[in-house]
Amino acid sequence: MMDDSTKEKLIEQFREYLETYQINGEPQQADLFSLFTELAALRNEVKLESRQVKNALDMFKATFDTVQSSYEQSRLELEHCRSEQRHKINELTRSLLLAFLEVYDRLEAGMKTLKNYTPSSWRYFCKRENRLIQGLQDGQAMTLRRLDQLLARYRVRPLEVLNQTLDPHCMQAVEIDSQPHIGNGIVTGELRKGFMWENEILRPAEVKVNKITS
Repeated sequence: MMDDSTKEKLIEQFREYLETYQINGEPQQADLFSLFTELAALRNEVKLESRQVKNALDMFKATFDTVQSSYEQSRLELEHCRSEQRHKINELTRSLLLAFLEVYDRLEAGMKTLKNYTPSSWRYFCKRENRLIQGLQDGQAMTLRRLDQLLARYRVRPLEVLNQTLDPHCMQAVEIDSQPHIGNGIVTGELRKGFMWENEILRPAEVKVNKITS
């Protein structure tokens, strides 16, 4: 709407116009009826302009609400897409890390086999076998260290389970032990390593658990 100062200014300009109004080149004094007629016309014009301004404001508000609604919808869709992308990346990374753990298991099993290997009793073959076994052990140990570094880079760490109480959230009992000097539910052996990935279980450990029968 038109403010009061603008209205007063228009009325003042109109009053000056009436005071200087001329007929046939001579100034004429405006009568009261003419003044009220002009004021009524001015008032109607002001109302019309105010109505147009109000309509324009209402149209602008509707447009702004539409834009704001579209922006909010776009923001929610973008956040949903980002969440889906994070979830897919997380699942893909988990699959790759589990594949690395399979390689880790094979390397570790190979290391145990080489350590338990008994060379030939023949002296000639014994030296050659020892060198070969030592070379294989060194190579697999180096590969295992690099794999440990790679897993650590992705914040993957092995679970500490030996001599711990069985935790079903991160351990899976696959064998039963029976040692009377150890309490029930204590892990006495680790058959397959378990791993944590940041703050979640990447793979539970497969363990041997002590159970004393009464």
